[in-house]
Amino acid sequence: MQHVYYGFTLFLVFIGLAFDANAILWIGGLLTLPMLIYSFTKSNRLFKSMGIAFLTGGAILLPFSDMAIQGLPPLFSNNLTLVVFVAVVPLMQAAIETLHYDKQVQTWLFKGAHSTGKLQTKSLVTTYGFVPFMNLSVLPLLQNTLHQHVTNVNKKDLNALISKTTLRGYALALVWMPMEIMVVTAIGLTGQSYVSLVPYLLLLSILMTVIEIGKNRLWHSDSLSVHYEETAGRSKWSLVLAIIVFLLLVIGIGEWLNLSFILTVVLLIPLFSFIWTIFFGKGNAFIKNGLSSLDKQLRTGIHPFIVLFVSLGWFTGILNHTELLSYVQEPLFQLGDQPAILLAIIPISFYLLAMVGIHPIATMVLVHEVIGPILLPTMPIALTVMYIVSALATFTISPYGIVVTMTARHTEQNPYRIMLTNLPFAILFAALAIGVLLLMQ
Repeated sequence: MQHVYYGFTLFLVFIGLAFDANAILWIGGLLTLPMLIYSFTKSNRLFKSMGIAFLTGGAILLPFSDMAIQGLPPLFSNNLTLVVFVAVVPLMQAAIETLHYDKQVQTWLFKGAHSTGKLQTKSLVTTYGFVPFMNLSVLPLLQNTLHQHVTNVNKKDLNALISKTTLRGYALALVWMPMEIMVVTAIGLTGQSYVSLVPYLLLLSILMTVIEIGKNRLWHSDSLSVHYEETAGRSKWSLVLAIIVFLLLVIGIGEWLNLSFILTVVLLIPLFSFIWTIFFGKGNAFIKNGLSSLDKQLRTGIHPFIVLFVSLGWFTGILNHTELLSYVQEPLFQLGDQPAILLAIIPISFYLLAMVGIHPIATMVLVHEVIGPILLPTMPIALTVMYIVSALATFTISPYGIVVTMTARHTEQNPYRIMLTNLPFAILFAALAIGVLLLMQ
C-alpha cells in the first residue's frame, strides 16, 4: 500500500509542477508529510541526520522569516520532481538487463588486456560505457568481476586499480549524462539549458578521460594473464548509439515542446526504455522487469531521497525569506572581479563537506544559496558546470558516500584510503574545469 501512496503523491506533484498548479502543489505538500515521516524510519543514519538538521534549521529560522503559514505546505513538495526522477531512473537499468548487455562485462573488461596498464584503461572505459544506463548497480558487477578474475596482481595494487578506474570512470561518465541526479539538480537550480552545458561537460569528461588513459600508458605496467568466459552478445556500439539517440531526443523534445529539462528526462526515460527493448523484440520482458524495478524503488530505494529533498525544500524555502543570506554573501561580493577564487570556493566546499558526510546534493543547494546570486548573473554556465563537476568528483573521495563505502566493502579497504587514492583526481578535475571555463568565457 505504501508504494501506491508514494506513486500517487509523486504523480500528483509532477502534474502540479508541470502545469504550475499551485492548488495541487499545496495539496501535494500536505500529502508529502506522511511520506516524510515513514521514509525517516526507512533511511540510514546519515540521511536521517541531514533531514533532522535541515528540518530543525528551518524551524529555527521560521520566526525570523516573512513566510506566511499558508505558504508552508508547498515547501515540502517543491523538490519532489527530483524524487520522481529518482523513481524512474531504474527503468534504464531494467532495459540494460532485459537486453543482456550486463552479461558481456567479462569480455569488455579482459579481452586484449595483456598488462595491468591495459586492464586499467579497459576497466575505466568499460565503466564509462556501462554507467550511463546502469548507474550505481554497475560498480558491484565490475568490481567483483575484477576481484575474482585478476589473481596474479597483489591485493594492494589490485585494490588501487579498482578504486581508481571504476570510481573515476563512474564520475567521468555521469558528468554529462541527463539521467544523472547531480546534472538534473544543477540545471534546476541555475535554469540553464542542457544544450548550452553539454559541450563544456563533454569536453571536460573527454579531457580527463584522456589524461587518465595517458597516465595508464606512461605508468609502469606488468604483464597479465586473465582467464575469463568470452560471451557473444550485442555490439558495444549499439549501446553507444543508444546513448547518442537518447541525448538527441532529450535536446530535441525539450526544445520542441518547450519543457523543462527535468520534465523532459522524466517523460523520456520510460518511453525510450520501452521502445528500445521493443526494437530488439524484448518489449514484454522489459514491462515485467521495469514494473518490478519501479515497484522496488518505490518500496525501498526512494526513502533517503524523500528525506533529503523534502527537508531541503523546507530549509531553503524558509532561508530565502530571511536576511541571513545577505550577511553571508556580503564579503563574497567583494570578490566579484576575481571569478577564479569564487569558482574555486565551489569544489573546496563540496570536498570538505563530503569528508564529513554531507551529501553533494545538499551541498549544491546550500552553496547555490550563497554563491549563486553572485555568479549567476555573469557566469551562469561556469557556475552550473562547477556544481556538476564538484558534485560528481565527490563520488570518488567521500568516505561516507555510498559509492566509496560500497567499493571499500568489495575491496576490504578503509574508505579513507580510497579517498586519498582519488583525491589527486578530484583536485585535478576541479582545476581543469576552472581553467577551461575561464579560458572559454
